[in-house]
Amino acid sequence: MTVALVPPITGSAVSLDTEALTEGPRFVRTRAMSRWHRVRSGVRYGDGRTVYSLWCTGAVQGDFLSTDDAPAEDLVCGLCDGKAVGAGQEPNGPDGRTLVFQPRHITPPKNCPASRSSLYEELPGGRVGRCLACGDHQPLRAMGGPYNPRYAIVQHPTGAALVGPCPFHRWRQLVARNGRVLCDCGRETTP
Repeated sequence: MTVALVPPITGSAVSLDTEALTEGPRFVRTRAMSRWHRVRSGVRYGDGRTVYSLWCTGAVQGDFLSTDDAPAEDLVCGLCDGKAVGAGQEPNGPDGRTLVFQPRHITPPKNCPASRSSLYEELPGGRVGRCLACGDHQPLRAMGGPYNPRYAIVQHPTGAALVGPCPFHRWRQLVARNGRVLCDCGRETTP
């Protein structure tokens, strides 16, 4: 049984031939690890390498073992298992207990990521703009002070038509190119 993985969120540059994996094995370990770990996210690089990030902040690549069920006599990393169950990777949870863990950056942000930026299309009159990230019409204001003056769309709640997230950077690095909103790494966003 494979499990659904969370997106491999990063602030670093990611080449366009890198693929974010949506499914992966339930448990992994290398020969040097003393216990089985749970997989949080996965990436497949253009050269065919697969790297899995673990819930306990470790990572495995290359020569690793994977299984859907950890053998009963082996140890399982408690941090990995608790976070994986709390994040919803296990549909039934452990022994009737309710665990909760909510990873950051998975759900859309409360305030639109284009707030206080130039990601807007100016509407006639020059005082209102259409946000390119979420589609809402919001006021435009001068901001930034004397050392960083700019004209930008005001901070506003995320609209219903928010663009889709980049699998690596989510909504943190949105840019406008030729009237379209993309992630700064070059990946297309979808409405």
